[in-house]
Amino acid sequence: MKMLTVRLDDQEAAALAALCEELGASRSEVVKRAIMDLARAARRKPFGQVARELGFVGCFSGPRDLGQNHQKYLRQAFRAKADR
Repeated sequence: MKMLTVRLDDQEAAALAALCEELGASRSEVVKRAIMDLARAARRKPFGQVARELGFVGCFSGPRDLGQNHQKYLRQAFRAKADR
């Protein structure tokens, strides 16, 4: 097991102490969790990339400008439903 020494200013030390109190965990445990959370977040792919890889981009039918003019199409849909 490796050991790490970290220098914290007063604000950082207070934030760490508050987290430890809130989570009921030691300083080491809170720091380890934070490192793992940051490592996981760094490995996440952007939503658009995942959507493309899963084939979601371009798989729906509808107006090509739906994303830009969604309010217009929503109003049209509400009007059509009200006219029934």
